Amino acid sequence: MFSWSLKGSTKYLTILKRELDCIRQHKCFLKKSSGIRKIQRPPMERNWKPPLQESSNSYRLLSYNILAQELLTDNMFLYYDNDPKFLSWKYRIGQLGLEVNKLQPDIMCLQEVQHVHLKEMVRLFGARNSGPIKLEYSFKKRTGTRCDGCAILYDKSKFKLIEDSIIEYYDEGCSISNRENIALMAKFALRSDPATTFVVVTTHLLYNPRRHDVRVSQISKLIRGIIKFSKDPTKDTHRLPVILTGDFNCTPDSTPFRMLTTERRAVVPAAKEEKEEHFLLESIHFGSDCASTFQNQWIVVDYILKSCAFGGEKTIQINSTYNLPNVISCQSYGKIPNKNYGSDHFSLAIQFSII
Repeated sequence: MFSWSLKGSTKYLTILKRELDCIRQHKCFLKKSSGIRKIQRPPMERNWKPPLQESSNSYRLLSYNILAQELLTDNMFLYYDNDPKFLSWKYRIGQLGLEVNKLQPDIMCLQEVQHVHLKEMVRLFGARNSGPIKLEYSFKKRTGTRCDGCAILYDKSKFKLIEDSIIEYYDEGCSISNRENIALMAKFALRSDPATTFVVVTTHLLYNPRRHDVRVSQISKLIRGIIKFSKDPTKDTHRLPVILTGDFNCTPDSTPFRMLTTERRAVVPAAKEEKEEHFLLESIHFGSDCASTFQNQWIVVDYILKSCAFGGEKTIQINSTYNLPNVISCQSYGKIPNKNYGSDHFSLAIQFSII
C-alpha cells in the first residue's frame, strides 16, 4: 500500500511492506533532478541471527562474488538500467570496502577477483575502522586467458596457512569439462591452537543456465577434490572440518546443488582391511524466500556449506548467520550494483567455531 504526504515543499512516499515476520514503515526521500524524480534508498536492512556474541574461539567468514570490472564492462547489456556512475571500479571498490569493514570477517572467500585489483583489495579490506589487520591470501586465476579468479584472504594473526591447492575443472578432451572455472582450497591451523586444523574452499561454477550437465561434472570433481584434500593425516578414516563457499550458479532445488548435500561414501585401504569413509555437506540457511543475485529474477545461487562430522571428528559450529534480503525487498529495491552495493551479488557471512 502506498500513500503520499507533503511537508513544506518536500514530498514523501510512505511504503508499508507486510512481510512474514514484521511490518515496517519505510520513508524514501524524493527529490527532483532535471524533471526526473530519484528515490534515494538506504541499504536494505540485514541482521546477524542470532545476534553476534564474540568469544576468543569464534571467527567470521565472508563469501562474496565481487563482480570483476572487466566482466561488467564486457557484459554491459546486463546493467542497462543500472545508474552508470555507480558501475565504475573506483566507486564499486569503495562500497565493497564498506561492506567488508561492516562485517569484519577473519576469512574472506571471494569470486570474480580481477587479478590486477587483488593487491588493492587486500590493502583496503585490511584497513578496518577497529584497527588494521594483516591480511595474507591465496589466489588462482581461471584457466586460460580469463582476467578473474578466486581468492581466499585471511587474518594472519589468527590463522596459519598450512597448504593450498587448486581444482581446475577444465579438461580439453571432454565436451562437458572444457570450461575454465576453478576451485581454490586452503588448509588452516588456528594460531591459538595449532592442533586444530580445518579446510576452506571457494569456487565459481559455470554461469550458463542451460548447462546443468557442466555444473554436475564440476561439482563431482569438486567433491572428489575436497574429500582428498580434507583427509586428516593423524587418523585413517577421519577428515578435517570443511567450509565450502562460492557462486554455484544453480538454485537449491537443482540437481547440481542437491549433489552437494548428498552423502558420499569412499572406501579407502587401511592396514588390514578396507574402511568406509563418509562425507556429507550441510547448506547453511540465510533466510526464507531470500535472494543473493538477480538472474532474470531474484534467486539464490551463492552458498556456504559445512561438513558434517562422523565418528568423533571435529566439526564446524555455526553461531550466527548474516541474513540475506528477501525477494519482496529486492523487487522493491531494484537492481545492483547501485549507490549502496558494489556488486551484482549480496555478500554471505557466518560466525563459526570449531568444536
